[in-house]
Amino acid sequence: MANEFKPVKFGCGRYVQAPGSIEIVGREAELLHCKKALIVAGKKAYEAAGAQLEASLKNYGVDFELFIMTTDCTYETLAYLKNEVVPKVKPDCVISLGGGKVMDMGKATGHGCDIPVINVPTSVATVNCWSAMSVMYTPDHKPIDRIWHAKENNAVIIDTQIIANAPVKLFASGMADAFAKYIETGLMMEYNDLFSTPVGMYCSKVLAGTTNEILLNKGEKAYRDCAAHQVTEELEACTFANVATTALAAAVNYNNHKALISGGKKGATFAHAMYYACKTIYTEETAEWLHGEIVGLGCQAAMYAYERPEFETKNFSRYMAAIHQPMSLRDIGINPTDEEVRKLVDCMMVVWGKHPAEHWQIMYDALQYIKG
Repeated sequence: MANEFKPVKFGCGRYVQAPGSIEIVGREAELLHCKKALIVAGKKAYEAAGAQLEASLKNYGVDFELFIMTTDCTYETLAYLKNEVVPKVKPDCVISLGGGKVMDMGKATGHGCDIPVINVPTSVATVNCWSAMSVMYTPDHKPIDRIWHAKENNAVIIDTQIIANAPVKLFASGMADAFAKYIETGLMMEYNDLFSTPVGMYCSKVLAGTTNEILLNKGEKAYRDCAAHQVTEELEACTFANVATTALAAAVNYNNHKALISGGKKGATFAHAMYYACKTIYTEETAEWLHGEIVGLGCQAAMYAYERPEFETKNFSRYMAAIHQPMSLRDIGINPTDEEVRKLVDCMMVVWGKHPAEHWQIMYDALQYIKG
């Protein structure tokens, strides 16, 4: 009977976003009764913010052990952390410092060992710092599956000065990825209204629509501000949209598996499937392209698939060009011959969950729009 009650995992217990907020990570650890932390960090992230993190922990009397992550988020590295590092260090919490794959590893380690997790992202290229899920890769950089964690993360601390100091490419990728919740899933379609959709899906539509409104109106200014390493109201707003509203939009809709082909319109959820297919088949070709950049390209194709008005589709593409996103398969290193496009669609049909047969032609037609 108890198994029938499934919680909606909103992903994050406490959220702090402000310039200089890395100074309170030690306080958050103290609130979790943490005496010793295992820090899982990326090398560049630790060079950028490690001294500030160490100072905060020392200020609150929290000891720590550092693990620099040099791989993707793999089961091999996870096993090493869980079976060797954690038993030796005996931490009371895991603190993740870095980008998306570091966030995923920190979550997998902490949740896997049943100790609290504090995430301190140094970029907002994805919502991995928030979500109660880790994407796993093979040692040769191919996505393999996901771990769905039983608990939410205890805290996410976003220091927006650190975000502004990071490469603007990361900030832009986060904005491109954030559009997916509204565009990729078809929530923009008028027939997905309060009276025709499950309440979770409708709430997702409102939150995702808010994300898009913020990014479309403030994103280009925020992009320029990030390039200038300035924390402004626009950068703060888009950081919040990249992470908080995007993650909540996903969380309230995770349990809904309703097919979004309805109302006589074309549509198929495939922007994320395109990312995982690209990373599976064209791993080397797309190695330099980030998650959000490829997902954002998939969103441009999704606009076409959902038969949005020409002015809306062109305006979205203009926006993506303005924040220097890839505009075609050719841009991300894929030679878009018919054979290669068909291979990509075949993989998209299964890599992100199995699609119904009628989605194949929809995806194929949509990719013609972004062939380049």
